[in-house]
Amino acid sequence: MRITITALCAVGVLGGAAHAQTASPDRFKHFDKNGDGKLSQDEFPYPYFYKQHDKDGDGLLSPEEAAEIKPVGKSAPPSPGATTTPTTPSTTADFKPRPHGKEATNASLNPEVLAELDIAMQEAVANKEVSGVVGLIHRNGERGYFEAFGWQDIEAQKPLLKDALFRLQSMSKPVVSACAMALYDAGLFTLDEPISKHCPEWAEPKVLENGQLVSAKFAITPRMLMSHSSGLYYGSIEGTPPTFPDPASRTSLKALSESLAKQPLKFHPGTAFQYGHSIDVLGRYIEAVAGKPLDEVMQERILGPLKMTSTDFWVHPENAARICQIYSQPKPGVLQRGREAAELTAKPTLFMGGQGLCGSTEDYERFCRMMMNRGELEGVRLLKPETVDLMFQNHLKPEIGQKYGLGGVVDGEGTYAWGGANGTQFSLDRTHQFFTVFMVQTQRYRAPTFPTFKRLADESAGIASKAGIGGLGQGEGGAGAGMSTLLKQRDKDNDGKLSPDELPAALIERLDADKDGFVNEEELKALGKK
Repeated sequence: MRITITALCAVGVLGGAAHAQTASPDRFKHFDKNGDGKLSQDEFPYPYFYKQHDKDGDGLLSPEEAAEIKPVGKSAPPSPGATTTPTTPSTTADFKPRPHGKEATNASLNPEVLAELDIAMQEAVANKEVSGVVGLIHRNGERGYFEAFGWQDIEAQKPLLKDALFRLQSMSKPVVSACAMALYDAGLFTLDEPISKHCPEWAEPKVLENGQLVSAKFAITPRMLMSHSSGLYYGSIEGTPPTFPDPASRTSLKALSESLAKQPLKFHPGTAFQYGHSIDVLGRYIEAVAGKPLDEVMQERILGPLKMTSTDFWVHPENAARICQIYSQPKPGVLQRGREAAELTAKPTLFMGGQGLCGSTEDYERFCRMMMNRGELEGVRLLKPETVDLMFQNHLKPEIGQKYGLGGVVDGEGTYAWGGANGTQFSLDRTHQFFTVFMVQTQRYRAPTFPTFKRLADESAGIASKAGIGGLGQGEGGAGAGMSTLLKQRDKDNDGKLSPDELPAALIERLDADKDGFVNEEELKALGKK
């Protein structure tokens, strides 16, 4: 009996031979570890395929059932709306621009450029840069573009709709930071007080300095947490335990914070920048200040008032059908099925402020509108105008050599932006009264889809893309020049490449094509190519 290789490649378990149609019985036996002639979920851990192909309902896949798995990868269908059939290679001629009329002109966007953007996003789906994408553009207080392309679930051939739900990952950070600033506005804390005032586990943090543990010279403050200058990090420092040393630390924010507090900081608080668990600890700080779980405070202070009804730390059962399936991209042109949507429908006890939210494009649009309106939306004020201004300001010391606001990266000229590990991105531009939201669900995302989207979005508004922010280096002189500028700005030790100390870990993971743990100029430029 033969088992379809392309189907298994879609979930990333076979590797190689991606263009072959079938495999020998040895391939099935490779996964059948106990030799009982069937695959269990311990041997082949992809629930979707059991749900679709376990015909006798025994919770196992026989060789006959496994052979019925629909091939994906090279034979995946084209974007919904394309004129081709699944067996016909897609070309530019197969794609059709969407109509862009009054909505675009009211927002002062160029419909011809938006049509070019439509085609580019359809090409990205056909080329398997992404499974699907939702893009939104706002200008002068008006929504001028809101389109969805591709697939919510490739295997099920379920088109991606505008109301799909996405794992926001690090795009949670600005929203949670805004929640903290709502408590700041209420006078419940100050930006420069020690967080140990409410979280005593941080009373005596240690720093690993020249291989020795020493007392931190400065206390960690809320400002440091929101600007990633606390000394916290992701992963571990050589010779120290990982940041989740025991299962108990995964049960609540309090347990996580107490676990992190036992580990050394990477540097003395406030003296450098390091992307890491700072916003997760901020979530615990919010709980301690407010006296309630983070999810409740978020609902009271941000999600409820903004009517972000589809955003939470989990997906409520009635919204389960809207979850966008996540895919892994091990190399260009290959998408492999990732974690199953069902994992998001159980309410967690650990509300990760730095990565835990799920939500829709329109919900995030409402958050962006509030920020662009300096803290108010539709007559409801969430933050003081001067508080939003504070979030847009740089809070890192000049000697650190880069800029970061409260919860997002800033340029000091009216831009506030950030992205998530699954490829989502947003960028606010106060100078031009312009913002974009870009939603995909692709792990290890390295394709140029977002730079293409951002370049054409900016062009539709007549805006020159900025290097190193919002468009990841799309600047004057083209993508290559922008990426060179970004490298020079970030390369503190002048070794010609960016380490996790110089670029956020999520970006390192996306861009590091040769997997050496660093990002060089060629890898940056590859991102900027259309």
